[in-house]
Amino acid sequence: MRRWHSFLEIFQFPLKLLFIACVMVSISSLFLNSNVGVYWSTENTIVLQVAYFVRSVGNLIITNFPFFVLVKMMARKGSQAVQNEVGIIGYFVFLMTTMYFSVQTLPSMAYSSLFGLSLTTAKIPGMSGSVQYPLQTGLFGALAVGFLARWVYRRSRFKTQYGFFSFVDKNSYAILMMMVCSFILGLIFSFIWPLGIEMLYDVFDFIASDINNPMNLFVYGILDRLLSVFNLGGMIRYGFWFTELGGSWIDLAGATYVGDVSIWAAQVARSTFPMGYGRFITPYYILNLFAVPGMLISLYTLFTDKIERRRYRLFFVLAVLISLLAGTLLPLEIFLLIMAPMLFLIHLLITGCLFGLCQAMNISLGFSYSGNTVAAMPGNLFDLLIYVRTPEAASVVTGIFVLGLAGFLIYFLMTRLYYNVLAVDLFNTGLTKKKVEGFILAVGGLENIKMINASIFRLTVQVQDANLINFDHFQRLGASKVFEVKAGYAIQFGAGSTILKNQISRRMKEAKRKVN
Repeated sequence: MRRWHSFLEIFQFPLKLLFIACVMVSISSLFLNSNVGVYWSTENTIVLQVAYFVRSVGNLIITNFPFFVLVKMMARKGSQAVQNEVGIIGYFVFLMTTMYFSVQTLPSMAYSSLFGLSLTTAKIPGMSGSVQYPLQTGLFGALAVGFLARWVYRRSRFKTQYGFFSFVDKNSYAILMMMVCSFILGLIFSFIWPLGIEMLYDVFDFIASDINNPMNLFVYGILDRLLSVFNLGGMIRYGFWFTELGGSWIDLAGATYVGDVSIWAAQVARSTFPMGYGRFITPYYILNLFAVPGMLISLYTLFTDKIERRRYRLFFVLAVLISLLAGTLLPLEIFLLIMAPMLFLIHLLITGCLFGLCQAMNISLGFSYSGNTVAAMPGNLFDLLIYVRTPEAASVVTGIFVLGLAGFLIYFLMTRLYYNVLAVDLFNTGLTKKKVEGFILAVGGLENIKMINASIFRLTVQVQDANLINFDHFQRLGASKVFEVKAGYAIQFGAGSTILKNQISRRMKEAKRKVN
């Protein structure tokens, strides 16, 4: 688990970028969301241009999130520039290999023109003559290249100055070696990845076979969030939002519309409240407006240090506000996957249940789509408020509020239960007791602890005598990182930090009571 939690070091900066991108999208929506125009609007071209620019930058960050993760993976003290170059060159070679050698018969969303990469094959012998693009591999491709680049760079440091290629220095050798290895990795993905995509689209076809079935929507909800976390959400969203997978509708003029979001927009444009459409959007209102704020508030209450809580207060207020305006679901899910995998799995199951339950209760509400499927953030406050006074939507809005309030309570209580009870030793094997005793031993005994506090991913301990601390023992207990801060020493135990703090505080009180 310590290795898994160490991924936070890799994802921490990209997650901050992702959150900033969510802020940018939410700010731009205040000017570009058509439903906001009911409350206020502006015709100032400069303001609108800036808003479009801000949204484009936010969408760019969200779409290229795997690339930022790759760059962070390469960042290390010493020779950082060379490592970054090795990783970036390897990533481009990897993408171009999948562009040249993968099959081009998959659905269009299985490919991506990342960084504008495309290939016109008209003059290349043996190729179809069409325009080809790299495979969309999301985080999987970026992580694979990142780990490969790390391995290549370490291997290049052992290159001797003797041999046939002695004139090639270590850095050049690393780049050459990475190009070859990335080409091989690209070939592997070119032949194996399409098989996975075909299996994925088989699942899509199963869901589309009966989109009125709550169980099919349950599967969709889980799959949508899983793919979005790995930056592959565009595949499932495009299919069900804009193709026959999401249903079809013929208007009075005989025009055919396909896809849940397309049909919703077409019916709204005719001043008709769509009935039954928006089924692939509705749960996002519950998640963004109620469930996520409930979880964020619960996470905030877990900070036991008043100073640290004050430090993060503005961030949590902003996170709740952005969740209402655009959504902070994606960065929160990635954080949960790394720091609280069990809580992430529970969230996936609840999300699936929300999709199924909304369908069973005939609660459906779409949204005003703009941007792209990867960066789209459905289910915001303005899209809901526009229908609060619509008589045809009264039962739908009421249903969303009822399920939303239940979702708020469930996510608030579920988060506290997980961090206070379930995070360390779900099956009561004695692991919690072992870690508590090990921590007390590592810190030099209970009497050496002056003060102890916890947050959602680390313990902070202030000691009487720092010479008594055994730092190596912390890592053997599963801590991913130990470092000194103003309040003492911070030990990253992940989601189990709160449980350990509570147990240790209880023992300190018992020891003090015995002395008195």
